[in-house]
Amino acid sequence: MNQEDLHPQTQQVMGGYGVEHSVDKESLAPPLAQSVAHPFESPEKAQWVFDTEANYEEYGGLQGYIYTRENNPTLDIFEDRVALLEGGGAGLATSSGMAAISLVALSLLEAGDEIVVSNHTYTCSFELFSRTLPEFGVETKVIAEPHDYSKWDEALTEDTKFMFVETPSNPVLYVGDIPRLADLADSYGTKLVVDNTIATPVLQRPLELGADIVIESVSKFISGNGTILGGVIVGEDPFIQKMRRLEYIQYGNAMAPFNAWLSLLGLESLDMRMERHSKNALRVAEFLEDHKKIDGVNYPGLESHPHHELARRQMENFSSLLSFDIAGGKEEAFEFLNSLELIPYATHEGSSRSVICHPASTIFHRLTDAELEEAGISKGLVRLSVGLEEPDDLIADMESSLSRV
Repeated sequence: MNQEDLHPQTQQVMGGYGVEHSVDKESLAPPLAQSVAHPFESPEKAQWVFDTEANYEEYGGLQGYIYTRENNPTLDIFEDRVALLEGGGAGLATSSGMAAISLVALSLLEAGDEIVVSNHTYTCSFELFSRTLPEFGVETKVIAEPHDYSKWDEALTEDTKFMFVETPSNPVLYVGDIPRLADLADSYGTKLVVDNTIATPVLQRPLELGADIVIESVSKFISGNGTILGGVIVGEDPFIQKMRRLEYIQYGNAMAPFNAWLSLLGLESLDMRMERHSKNALRVAEFLEDHKKIDGVNYPGLESHPHHELARRQMENFSSLLSFDIAGGKEEAFEFLNSLELIPYATHEGSSRSVICHPASTIFHRLTDAELEEAGISKGLVRLSVGLEEPDDLIADMESSLSRV
């Protein structure tokens, strides 16, 4: 049976490692190949494998295992499984989500190229695009109002190498219209790269909506419990094979086999967790929206969200991340955060446990005041990743804390 024809819930459990593999390897669970090097049965076999590496287009990719910096049996299973779930040709597992984003940029760009990116983007991505890459001769055009698609159209040229959008975005939950952005990319002959971390392939499949490359931070929902660092890139097979042969091994961005193995275990329950995350987050968002000490809530599952209808069209559900403005500002936000007893303060998202933070003073603290304002990150904004706990307990903790503000 072709695994591409299986239901996504089945792919989460069996993708890249079906019944025939379990019989061959005498292991029900995917095996962990915790090894740096992979031995060859003969020098002739080694020569042939290295020949397939050098001529990957002729052979359809690397036909054996050489060194874990390039490929590994456990990483293979994980990459194939995520590629199935994303609906892409192939995947490439990296050491972190930022490693995945950086690798795509390094693979596609050279001095003199230009890119067009949304400013509603995780701070390290934003800094990579707007500060680091320009030092190497890349022109970056930042779209300060990414919901205005005429701004994208004005910025794009035939020299644009890729567009980058994070949707939904961290921390203000901007939702980008992927089909519309994909049409723009096609009209200029460029690529659309989508960071799908918050939605995951369970809730959103950007490649089916027209994107060319999709990136996930595996550290978040795919892992599910905040225990590993990892990332993954999914795209057309020739693009992934070329990247594996060149930039991937040159920059040393490979995911650790143990992290890939843990991520495979996380994938098995991803759809159930995302359903619970989304249900809990909506309950919490509705409570906050009605609270007199909250000036506004950013959550695409709320009808009040400006992109709610768009999110309904291109997402299966709305995930766990939300943010809200505490009336008053930073001092009141800190008072609220210091009064919480159940929800820990941590700069993470996508865990089974709820976590909360103040973006402007932590993960986005390197942005200027003007950049924070343009990105919609106020000094009173609080970000909450809603976990798998009973939502009534979370609401009670926040209600008690808000009463002290």
